Amino acid sequence: MSGYNIVDHQMIDKHIIFIRINPTEIALTLKEVFDSLSDLAWISAFDGHYLQTGYKTRAELSIAYIAANIIGPHDDAVTSESGEYVVSELARKTVVDYLKYLHIPLGDLIKEKEAVNHGFDFFSRNLNEVLLFGEAKYNKRDNAYGTSFEQIIRFENEKRDHSDLIDIDRFCCENSKNNFSKGMKGFIAAFASKKTSTPKLIAGIKKNRHFIAASKFTEVICIAVNI
Repeated sequence: MSGYNIVDHQMIDKHIIFIRINPTEIALTLKEVFDSLSDLAWISAFDGHYLQTGYKTRAELSIAYIAANIIGPHDDAVTSESGEYVVSELARKTVVDYLKYLHIPLGDLIKEKEAVNHGFDFFSRNLNEVLLFGEAKYNKRDNAYGTSFEQIIRFENEKRDHSDLIDIDRFCCENSKNNFSKGMKGFIAAFASKKTSTPKLIAGIKKNRHFIAASKFTEVICIAVNI
């Protein structure tokens, strides 16, 4: 995906990563986000025909919904509807392509209900075989890290990560699932960011009570997307 650049990458703590992304051209970014969501090549990794058919059916329903209602073929501006998809997919692609973590398709493509927020937005697994659960938030006026971390902590308290594990089970190795059962897990807070400088943005994140609560987990990744 060439529609964005990584403009900052630093460690907030030994287990907490901060990455900042800058879309290079919104129209191109939107097109590439939609193309990335529409790429169903991952389905071929499953041997069983019934699995391929099942995942294909779920994914195509969501893609059709997104194309008709959220990201159109000629969109050239991020809207409140498309914003969270842009943040989710850019964050997911960053952990896969840049950090070399596990590729798991966006949650809306693999869950039973299409385009409905009933759990975490995206997922991955780090190089230490720890599962990561991502939550994306978009706000056209403000930095959205507060709402992203708030929802992460609320979902963790509600054990949404446990219920989501059923949906991503076939994408995960046994070690990562065993680690999860032992409490080893992490979270990715992906959020729209504005013109705030990176030092000021990180200072605000570190003061956020939901970030402080999240920092007790095995790994935390903060991904700021400049939209």
